[in-house]
Amino acid sequence: MKKLCLFVLLFVSSYSFCQDTPWVTYNSKNSKLPSDNIHSVAIDSFGVKWITAEKGLVKIDGNNWTLYDKSNSAVTCTHPGKITIEGKDTLWIATYCAGLLRFDGTNWKVYNSTNSPLPADKWVTAVAIDNEGNKWVGTATGGAAKFDGKDWTVYNTSNSKIPSNHINCVAYHSMMGLTVFGTDSGVAMFDGTNWTINNKDNSPLPGNDVQTITIDKKGILWVGTKGQGFVAHAGTTCDIYNTFNSELKSNFISTIFIDLKNQKWIGTETGGLHKFLSPSWSVFDTSNSDIVSDSISTIAVDTNGTVWVGTSNKGLSVFKDIPAGIDDDDLPVGTVHAYSLSQNYPNPFNPTTRINYSIPKEEFVTLKIYDLLGSEVASMVSELKKAGSHSVEFNASKLPSGVYIYTIRAGQFRDSRKLLLLK
Repeated sequence: MKKLCLFVLLFVSSYSFCQDTPWVTYNSKNSKLPSDNIHSVAIDSFGVKWITAEKGLVKIDGNNWTLYDKSNSAVTCTHPGKITIEGKDTLWIATYCAGLLRFDGTNWKVYNSTNSPLPADKWVTAVAIDNEGNKWVGTATGGAAKFDGKDWTVYNTSNSKIPSNHINCVAYHSMMGLTVFGTDSGVAMFDGTNWTINNKDNSPLPGNDVQTITIDKKGILWVGTKGQGFVAHAGTTCDIYNTFNSELKSNFISTIFIDLKNQKWIGTETGGLHKFLSPSWSVFDTSNSDIVSDSISTIAVDTNGTVWVGTSNKGLSVFKDIPAGIDDDDLPVGTVHAYSLSQNYPNPFNPTTRINYSIPKEEFVTLKIYDLLGSEVASMVSELKKAGSHSVEFNASKLPSGVYIYTIRAGQFRDSRKLLLLK
């Protein structure tokens, strides 16, 4: 049997894209960022970037930076949080100690427990805006509230079926007319009358502590959890992604952003930044790119494909992705623009699984399976292949249960992934 050095096998990858992509770092020393602890990044319809960090709000309009803090604005709290943009450029800012802020570019309005029915004594965690312009506000200890511009309605565990008063995130499902709350006790969906609760006991949700929820253009909910990975929930189906069955480097999902190409950008607490467009993954961390930190707090992608990545300890990392504006559903069938090796499916498997790969031009391709000792256990492909997407089935009926590595070589392209056989 042929041997392959285990060290080389485990660390060969296709991450040259990350290394070849120029990164720019902004922090409190080289910019007007008031802190390296970034809480939120949002981009308005004019392309202006709005960034909350510890001690202030920053506006980036082209090359012009403006800092809003307690000296010149209503941002008196040292912890302004998530930003939601209404219309073209009106900001709603959740804060950890000053309630809810509204800013239209000129005027500020503050809502807190002293001047409104807003619960939780100023600690607001998130805001979502529905089709009618209602603001749905999540708080850390007082449940949720609906604000129609005049009246407030509070929902908590005492007067509704919301499972917890600790709301981590809020999203609005415009296709179904649902407000979706991520809590520390699962997901709560509310249509204005009825509540639907999903948790790990009554649904495929892998964990109850939900940190982030994003809804794509097809109506699929992407739900990130604290320590259990993330799920894609569509009606009665639910796909679970974690470090065991995918390329995720951490199961603590801090944020998920979906760009114009329907790519999912996943930020983790300790595992860096991930880009996912099924079935392909890209991972950007401090070992394979110039991203400034592996602790990702927020992500935004503008219409030019520039990715703005906020970290919890070292400021902002910014880089240019493939030009935006082309949706994955609009690409001609069979068109391949880059090399890729997909995660096998299903995984775990017994005894067969399928491996997909793509090459943008004709290449001699080898695809081999190795055990963890570096011994080759199967040669799946070893021939000249035409440009395009290819698929091969691996039958492991004669192999014992365990973790195996499959690796592809095509020209200068190299990549390796893990698969798990469970009998």
